[in-house]
Amino acid sequence: MQFVRVLSANLALSAFLIGSAAMATKTSTPTAPRVFHVEEQWNIGGKGGWGFLAIDPAAHRLFIPRTDHISVVDIETGKVLGEIAGMVNLRNLALDDDGRYGYATDVTDGNAGFVRVFDRTSLQLVASIPTAPVPFAIVYDQATRHVFAFSSRGHSVDVIDSSTNRVISTLPLAGRPGFAVDDGKGTLFVALPARGMIQRIDAASHEVTASWPLGPCTGPSNLAIDIQHHQLFSSCEDHSLISVDTTTGKVDRVGEATENAGDLDFDPRLNMLFMADSTGSLTVYHRESPLHYTKLQNIKTASGARTMVVDHENGKAYLVTSKYGLNSGNVSEELRYRPTPIPGTFSVIVVSR
Repeated sequence: MQFVRVLSANLALSAFLIGSAAMATKTSTPTAPRVFHVEEQWNIGGKGGWGFLAIDPAAHRLFIPRTDHISVVDIETGKVLGEIAGMVNLRNLALDDDGRYGYATDVTDGNAGFVRVFDRTSLQLVASIPTAPVPFAIVYDQATRHVFAFSSRGHSVDVIDSSTNRVISTLPLAGRPGFAVDDGKGTLFVALPARGMIQRIDAASHEVTASWPLGPCTGPSNLAIDIQHHQLFSSCEDHSLISVDTTTGKVDRVGEATENAGDLDFDPRLNMLFMADSTGSLTVYHRESPLHYTKLQNIKTASGARTMVVDHENGKAYLVTSKYGLNSGNVSEELRYRPTPIPGTFSVIVVSR
């Protein structure tokens, strides 16, 4: 009986050790991370430059301003669904939350500004609203259903009632506005690069409710927002990446911005911040805590691909660029040596995991 008990104990111990070793092996085996990569590149073609992108995840459509028209691309197939014509010199886009209308800032020749309203189903231009000269950033606020068009020359923002397509108010700003974002709850934020400042705007009262200096950050640009954690993100001229508390204006450095940093976008589902730059790279940061961001990856894209938007439904980033050459036509010496998009080479780069 003693021998049986000892044998049983030894067998039990052996089974435990084998199981523990197997568990240790299993837990110590690293899981391969799902890294981002260039999934595909769609040649869109055409000629001319481009403005800032807007995406409609529900309709699987990417809207691209192409100087005098808007190209509409199916993000499931990469095919151009159509074009919206009737513009002159486009800059930026905003989409309503009903899936019906889009709004584009058109600087024309720099003397007269317009917001162009287009139907996203018929792909037709439906209205042109005069604004202050050189409208650049544009935001659709779903809480008030108002459109805010920011004038670079006028240092102001025109407030448009989307039900009448008329300007109902003009709000002066403390300087030339750059990029602008909203929190979906009736508050907007606009960067003033030359002033090193962000101003907060109440969409209902059309009033500036706060002006926050961002020192030591200078030249803030390219805003992104994390609504849940009340954070704005911006890149600065000193190559710092900052976070700004949307309730207090407190500024914290959270990372390093690449040289020639372009668009920023924050994906709340992935807890990731994306930053494109003109040298042809896309940097991805992961939020470990509200003020701790880890650089996950730097993805090689293509030269000039600094214009970007992220689909918060599928976690993919869409960037646009073109191949460049020199002007050979009858132009000034300055324009002759300025890199110019080569017709037919414009494309969309898709980055995914």
